[in-house]
Amino acid sequence: MFKKVFVFILVFVLVFGVLAYAEKAIPTSLEKPVNLTVREDGDILRPRWTNPSSIIQATNDVNNSDYEVYANLYYLFDWKKNDGDWNVCPTPDAPNFEDEIHGYFYMNMPSVQMDEKGNSENFFVIWQLDPTKGPADSFDLKNNTYYFRMRYALESDSNEFTTLYSPYSDVFAIGKNANVTEIKKLDSPKDLQVVVKKDSSNKPYFHLEWTIPQSITESSKHIPVFHRIDFKVGDGKWASEKEFDSMAIAGSKLLTSSDTLDPVEEEYVDKVVIEENTYYFRVVFEGEPNTGSSIYSDFSNIVSTKVESYSNASDWAKPELDKAEGYGLIPASLKDADMTKHITREEFAEVAIKLYEKTTGFTPELKVSNPFTDTENPEILKAYQIGITAGTSATTFEPNKLINREQVATMLSRAIRIMVPTADFSTDGAPVFNDENNISTWALEHVKYMSKIGIIKGADGNFMPKAVTSAQIASGYANTTREQAIAMGVRAFEKYKTGE
Repeated sequence: MFKKVFVFILVFVLVFGVLAYAEKAIPTSLEKPVNLTVREDGDILRPRWTNPSSIIQATNDVNNSDYEVYANLYYLFDWKKNDGDWNVCPTPDAPNFEDEIHGYFYMNMPSVQMDEKGNSENFFVIWQLDPTKGPADSFDLKNNTYYFRMRYALESDSNEFTTLYSPYSDVFAIGKNANVTEIKKLDSPKDLQVVVKKDSSNKPYFHLEWTIPQSITESSKHIPVFHRIDFKVGDGKWASEKEFDSMAIAGSKLLTSSDTLDPVEEEYVDKVVIEENTYYFRVVFEGEPNTGSSIYSDFSNIVSTKVESYSNASDWAKPELDKAEGYGLIPASLKDADMTKHITREEFAEVAIKLYEKTTGFTPELKVSNPFTDTENPEILKAYQIGITAGTSATTFEPNKLINREQVATMLSRAIRIMVPTADFSTDGAPVFNDENNISTWALEHVKYMSKIGIIKGADGNFMPKAVTSAQIASGYANTTREQAIAMGVRAFEKYKTGE
């Protein structure tokens, strides 16, 4: 009796356990694929699309055999050339399926990779569009237009239900008469942040997060957009600067707003030592149009594992101050300094020398005797020696005196002329300021040049070179803040670091 009861219970558990496991009904409809694009990549075509959440769920259900009957989920691609008929891809159970040309363009969805947003990408070999011809004459984007559409199909191998088709995706065209949104520019990632984390073995790695501009989200609907992480240690070179390919950057993944980087695992460094080194990061977007070369955004702000070396900065200045920190352009005297305060002649001379050293890779060796009685700062003497700055007299420098806008423009202009003497220093086409009469004669050419190349700017048609009236003098009119000075140094470095 006991054995009979036990067997009954066992059978009950097995039967109803299976029924409970495989209880999902076959869907009554399927959503269509969205955001279909097709791009040329050498001898292949790369279609990319977004799978709706219901299709992602159906893919998982098929993969896990969760439906009440056995089912297969496929994507199917149709294509046509110019005004020809559609070559309609049948399901694999169709008669003579293997003999169909367009039968190449199906795949079982559980075999298709998806990113975290449900995007998938695959490829066709272009001669598969017509295998009766050779690769050389089968695909001509210049003279023909090719159209693609796709849909999903859910089918049963044992005919337990009628094959279910989704609606077609929107049609995508590539080639001569394709009306494709042309993406020419990508905005940069915003608000980059980095956090040091540790894995289960207590080994550190880096987690980065950033904001994706809405313009990038829109661009990604038309072309594949990737993010790439650029990385360096201390004053070393960026990963992108170490290779002949200027964009050989750590990692390359479809558009997301976060990523992790383990530089040891990626073989960029032998070890990560947070206590001894500062690690810097920046992110760039790469777009791959259907034809032509890749396009890139500017880099994001630079972040590091080091605590910010400045304080009380304006919101507009923080991205450039982060860059300055990454480039090594903030002198020691301004570490932890209030960036909104006016900069002195001494501090600006130090900024100018940092700019010179980081741009040229050369540190001046002091060879002149000190002519000044009011300073012994070696950075001031370096700037004086190479011609970036002069004293306020033959024997005085006045290091604590605030520096005005025309003096800043002049010192930066001199620094650039010394760093890149072959640059074009003409002032043709430079803006004409309403208050140009207030600019000192010795500063005018420098002001016009610096404004022409966009490193220093005016406001409302005025340059505001210096204080003229007693009231302006008393108010500190046209004096330059520390963050303004460093920001200008960053702009000059980015423009001339390659010797333009």
